[in-house]
Amino acid sequence: MINLAIIGLGKWGETLVKSVNFKSKTVKFTSVISRRPEKIKKNLDKYNLVAYKNIEKLLNERRIDGIVLCTPHSSHEEQIKNLVKYKKPIFVEKPLALNTKSAKKIIEICKENKILLAIGQNRRFLETFIFLKKQITNKKIGKIVHMEGSFSGKSSFKSNEKSWRNKISETPLGGMTGKGIHLTDLMINLNGKVKTVLARSKRILKESTLDDLTDLIVEFNNGATGYLSTVLATTKYWELKVFGSNGWIKIFDEKEIMQKIGNKNIEQISLRFNDIEKKELEEFGKCIKFNRKFPVSLDEVLENTKLFEACIKSKKNNSKLIRL
Repeated sequence: MINLAIIGLGKWGETLVKSVNFKSKTVKFTSVISRRPEKIKKNLDKYNLVAYKNIEKLLNERRIDGIVLCTPHSSHEEQIKNLVKYKKPIFVEKPLALNTKSAKKIIEICKENKILLAIGQNRRFLETFIFLKKQITNKKIGKIVHMEGSFSGKSSFKSNEKSWRNKISETPLGGMTGKGIHLTDLMINLNGKVKTVLARSKRILKESTLDDLTDLIVEFNNGATGYLSTVLATTKYWELKVFGSNGWIKIFDEKEIMQKIGNKNIEQISLRFNDIEKKELEEFGKCIKFNRKFPVSLDEVLENTKLFEACIKSKKNNSKLIRL
């Protein structure tokens, strides 16, 4: 069993712990680092965790095989700089950083110290996405010419106003930081580097400090195009569509998949829906055990960060087309 410690036990941190503790035969969380252990006492008891105020005391008292960061995005670089000296594998919730310079520094320092670095892009582990990618790899729909995605929902409208996630400094460009970045990650994984992007982002309902409508138009290096929208001012919606020279394939609501290949009828395909947080953490555990790389490429993580930063630049320049 791989023992993990988590730094940051907020709403999403609890989701990660809940996904594996008492459910996984591969990994479990045994410890949490918290400045205010009394605030999370209920969850300590619930998930059989021990709280520490610093990493030194934790590592002196317990065997820890890996560290999971579920903390404000802007803090990742400084935290990882302080953690690499302990020579423990690190799993970081996306985004790795809010700008390319910081993301590069993190990746470089982990490589220099031979630290396994894993980025939590959980949608990579959807059975529907794995199926979609296999169909594309096997050239079932031909060459990709266009992709469209939408990931929307009221997460920021519902959460506590004091949450760091509601600060523009931590969540620039509306829903792109928490939601849209998942879809751009999938698009980059399927189709490679992005050449140009044009982004729009604005507040319409003004119920949040964040923009509630964001969309972007991209062109990839290979000439294919893409469109993405993320709307905080609506109920949950998730979709990814890939159009190829010989058909199309679509994921809806993460769990449903449809395709049309050539002149065949439209097919609806049923796949088992697995706990993607459990799958990514178990994969992290296997990477620790067998000394292998995490399947989310750091080159793709860096490319996604470049795209994110270019989107912010585009918005600031009145939706100017930005070349990456």
